[in-house]
Amino acid sequence: MRHILSILLLLSLLVGCNHADKEKKYVIGISQCMLDDAWRQEMIREVEIEASNYDNIQLVIKDADSNNDRQIKQIRELIAQKVDILIISPFQSDPITGVAEEAYRAGIPTIITDRKVNTDQYTTFVGADNYELGFTAGRYAARYLPPHATILEIWGMMASSPAQERHKGFQAALKDRTDLAFRPIEGDWRYDVAVKCLKDIDFSQPVDFVYSHNDMMAIAARERFLALDSVRGRELHIIGMDAVAHAGLEAVADGRINASFLYPTGGEQVIRTAMQLIREEHVNKYIPLLSGQVDQAAAQTLLLQSERLSNYQQRIETQRNRMLELLNRFYFLQDSLGIIMLLMIGLISLSVYVFFINRKVRIKNHELHEINKKEEEQRRKLISLNAEIEQVTASKLQFFTNISHEVRTPLTLILGPLDKLLNLLHDSPYISDLELIHKNAGRLLRVINQILDFRKVENKQETLKIREVEIVSFVSELKSYFNSMAKVRSIDYTFFPEMKECTVWMDADLMEKVLVNLLSNAFKFTPEGGKIRVSLYDKGEWVEIGVEDSGCGIKEENIPYLFNRFYSENGRVGTGIGLHLVDEYVRMHNGKVSVDSTLGKGSLFTVSLRKDKKELKGDYITETPVSLLAYDASQLDDSEEKALVSKEYPYTVLIVEDDDEVRSFLEKELSANFRVLTATNGKVALAILQDEEVSLVLSDVMMPEMNGFELCRSIKTDLLTSHIPVILLTALSDERQRMYGISGGADGYIQKPFRINYVKIRIVRILEERRRLREQLLHKLQDSNLLMSEPEKVENMDDLFLRKFVTRIEEIYTDPEFNVEKLSDTLGLSRGHLHRKIKELTGTTPVDFLRNYRLGKAAQLLKQKQYSVSEIAYQTGFSSPAYFSKCFKAVYNMTPSEFQ
Repeated sequence: MRHILSILLLLSLLVGCNHADKEKKYVIGISQCMLDDAWRQEMIREVEIEASNYDNIQLVIKDADSNNDRQIKQIRELIAQKVDILIISPFQSDPITGVAEEAYRAGIPTIITDRKVNTDQYTTFVGADNYELGFTAGRYAARYLPPHATILEIWGMMASSPAQERHKGFQAALKDRTDLAFRPIEGDWRYDVAVKCLKDIDFSQPVDFVYSHNDMMAIAARERFLALDSVRGRELHIIGMDAVAHAGLEAVADGRINASFLYPTGGEQVIRTAMQLIREEHVNKYIPLLSGQVDQAAAQTLLLQSERLSNYQQRIETQRNRMLELLNRFYFLQDSLGIIMLLMIGLISLSVYVFFINRKVRIKNHELHEINKKEEEQRRKLISLNAEIEQVTASKLQFFTNISHEVRTPLTLILGPLDKLLNLLHDSPYISDLELIHKNAGRLLRVINQILDFRKVENKQETLKIREVEIVSFVSELKSYFNSMAKVRSIDYTFFPEMKECTVWMDADLMEKVLVNLLSNAFKFTPEGGKIRVSLYDKGEWVEIGVEDSGCGIKEENIPYLFNRFYSENGRVGTGIGLHLVDEYVRMHNGKVSVDSTLGKGSLFTVSLRKDKKELKGDYITETPVSLLAYDASQLDDSEEKALVSKEYPYTVLIVEDDDEVRSFLEKELSANFRVLTATNGKVALAILQDEEVSLVLSDVMMPEMNGFELCRSIKTDLLTSHIPVILLTALSDERQRMYGISGGADGYIQKPFRINYVKIRIVRILEERRRLREQLLHKLQDSNLLMSEPEKVENMDDLFLRKFVTRIEEIYTDPEFNVEKLSDTLGLSRGHLHRKIKELTGTTPVDFLRNYRLGKAAQLLKQKQYSVSEIAYQTGFSSPAYFSKCFKAVYNMTPSEFQ
């Protein structure tokens, strides 16, 4: 693989070098003082034509626009660009001299052209001899100057070297003519400037000859003199200099200028000299350009040659462009061939590499496949073991849950009689023993509840029922639970609230379990004569509850594990789920619980809760209203409770319980208030309901043959028994089981262990509510609007039956021969079953119900005063008016005539 990469790298370098050689360029910088006259435009054209003969040069042309400062700045830019050759055509000699020396000292070969600089620190000067050119012009003028002639000399720029040299040469040629007069003006080498200057001069004295330093100013002079005097203007002899195409040559050829003197641009020579310098060939310090006189014939010849050269040049340029295009195509094909070869070599190399890599990958894949098979087998074993562990754990939890449920039933038999004894034996010498039994039974109940709560938390079934709680009174109430224990053990037990009152949104039941657990632990590990302090602090958005004790403390290394489930510190007895539940309940409130403990000195547990309910977020949170008496239970009036449980009621209660002791306990306790029937399971209970008039069924849930849920559904779905209320007793704590029982028609749900007085009051309230409903029904019956009223709630089976019963009576009440026997046949019930059903629903027998219904209809007719009493009696189904009057007076305490 290393050899393949080396070959690819070598080929890439070869292609790169080829491109580098092909793309090597030499930069020639040209600084022109101006580009707005024909001579310099012709020079640039010659430069570009000559440069086109070389493929490896690049021109950078700067135009100073007749500004010394701009030209200096542009030259310095070219120096900074590090051009290979620098060509300068100065605007004025003195200002440009310094920057020309800078370029030369920077090591850049510097070519001065057209105009000179006042230094010898340059590489070479390319240009014609302006002095000689002026001298030739003077000799030409001598032939045409009359005696005492006046010569108008139009200067280019008096500060420039070409103008000065041309003037000096012209003067030297005419130095023997002392009779001549000169009138100089400065045209600044420009046509427009010359025109302006000529307009400002007074030509009242005649001019015999015009000598202009370039052709464009000479053309301006011809135009000015023609404007002054067309005849004299045509005769006046005017000469210029430069003889450049597209300007002076055309003027000489068409007679506007009498003669011009060739001043070559030197563009071709400048580029040739630059190439000699690039090739590091020797060049002279001064490279002269040839000049000569140009008359009209010569001008015409030069123009013709110039036109032909221009055509030739265009053809050459076209051919050159074609050659460049072909060359570019060749380079492209050459590069493409190189790239294709490189790609082919790379592809072949890559194929070989891929072959070997693929072979290695197959071998590696085989090894990985074997490893994966082993790992998959291990994973399946781990999954199986994990499932077994989860199953065993679930089985253990279910076992403890079932044990907890089973313990609830005997706890019922302990706490029930124990509460009764504590109420009866106030002055007994055994009252302390009874209180000890009651305390430990309560402790056992809390342990059982912790196990059941732990199962709820593990199964994500616990929910928060939050409400706004006054936290100071809440904590104070919970603190009071342990006052008697603190007194017995001589523990300094104090409560320190930082504020008088403060409200917090929380689930009061769960937070009660949290604080009771923390306080129980504090009392468990605090010796007699120790200290326990409950504190409450306001921390802005938080409230902190602290439980501090002076017990044995906790080892520092054990603190991180305190809230883990089933964790119990070495040497300590416990289930290891109490503090786990504390942590879970606090987390459900989006709070925090922390521990600070010193071994041998004590521990501080701190619970931090947020005040604002906006911080309590989650699908498991619901909001419940708060009761004003929620935490002042000591001031509740229990006189009504005592009155309710001390009365006897005309109701029959059927107790369905498979446990003999619980059944006997309930029978004994409820017999003081109700008539009691008992059954050992659901099937026996259903048989009793067929023969006995039962007001309410009190049933356990977990029973053999037919459990409480099945019994409840059987009662509520049977028309004969659907009116009987059902209360379920259970040791189950699952909320879903409670919902299942209620949805099956249960009217109440009481969890074991229970207080017997609560069971009695629940029974009384349900039956009294049924009695009030019957009274409302009879009131509607007396007003004869039973059928006209709309149902106030969703109708159950009893409501539908009663509506059907009343509808049937409405249809037949006018028939005196129709009796209850016929009515029971039409409803599909026996007379006895109909009697019990109607008696339970309405409080009256079917016979009395029918008679009262007829009397209600009769009362309506009597109020209308349209019929006689006898007619109304027969219309409402009575056999005789006398019997009607007797029944009417028994119900309304007046005769029909008096009512009417």
